Amino acid sequence: GGGGGGGGGGGGGGNKKRKRGESPAAGEVNAGDFKMSQSEAADKLQELLPRMPDCALEQEGSRFLQWRLLHDVGDDVEKDQIYRAAVSSVDKLADDVFGNFVVQKLFERGTEEQRLAIMDKVQSDVFKLSTHRYGCRVVQKMLEFLPVHEKMNLIADLESKVLDCIEDMHGNHVVQVVCKSLPVENIEFVVNGVTNNADRLASHMYGCRIIQRLVERLPNDRLRPLVAKVVNNVEALASDKHGNYVVQCILENGSLEDRKTIIEVVRSNIVKFAKNKVSSNVAEKCFAVSSHGDSAEDLAEERRSLYDAVLGDRNTKDKNSPLWQMANDKFGNYTVQCLIKHSTGADRDELRRQIQAMEPDLKSQTGKYIVNCLKKLDEPDA
Repeated sequence: GGGGGGGGGGGGGGNKKRKRGESPAAGEVNAGDFKMSQSEAADKLQELLPRMPDCALEQEGSRFLQWRLLHDVGDDVEKDQIYRAAVSSVDKLADDVFGNFVVQKLFERGTEEQRLAIMDKVQSDVFKLSTHRYGCRVVQKMLEFLPVHEKMNLIADLESKVLDCIEDMHGNHVVQVVCKSLPVENIEFVVNGVTNNADRLASHMYGCRIIQRLVERLPNDRLRPLVAKVVNNVEALASDKHGNYVVQCILENGSLEDRKTIIEVVRSNIVKFAKNKVSSNVAEKCFAVSSHGDSAEDLAEERRSLYDAVLGDRNTKDKNSPLWQMANDKFGNYTVQCLIKHSTGADRDELRRQIQAMEPDLKSQTGKYIVNCLKKLDEPDA
């Protein structure tokens, strides 16, 4: 999908040797990962602390420190000891393959005062960290835990570089968290940056994610200029490997007017949209949103026109009919299956009639999918 998350994860995996720079295995450090008595753990910590920050830059050292920073493992005294030993080197740890996890855990466990001191150490480097493979995780963690006014202070330097962040494989995750976690009035700088570059960003592999986060989060009236640019370019975006997700997102979350406009564009050229590998997903979404959910009632007319576009030509022997072309196409058949699943009443009867009449000619694999989909409808639990 076009979503994509971003975020932490644990340190390394077990005792396997790993070259520096390789990504550690995903998965949090858990309380049971280390088998040590309380006194052994205390001795080990006292041995590591004088070696800070170096010990946090090593896989095993990082994992041990993460373990002691878990809420149900180390107490506040230990946490404070680790914090005091690490705080002056936080900037060095934040973009390290193993060190970043220690900073994240310190931030989770820290007092407000400790969090602000950590933020103070990295704030001047926030753009560099946000666009760094490991540093971006630390910035996301900070955005998760800081109060709103401190979040604003943290990202102040990003405002002028928001497009660079959005188009970066790591920075886009930070901007997604900004879109989700800041009050809507504080993300105007993202909205403005995206709106001014909407045509490019809607079909950008990371830009498309940011537009989706904004459409999911903000009221439609705050996004009119942005969404208008997307809707005016639906034909091209629907068949774009990134842009199609933006169009689908507006079909799910946009204003009624915008949904109607998109559905009409798809309806007017249903066969073309359904037979394209990418835009067939948009065609299916049109049938889904007009059949189920909050807006189905308001989109009844659009739904009717979609079904008419596919079923309107009642001649089942015409190999140019929309249904025939779609049923025998490797992508179009999925739209027909979607149509079958969402159909009701007279539409379903007409679909059944037309497909059954075509059945002798539906010999291709895709044709068989359609026939099977129809048969499933007639099973008692369908």
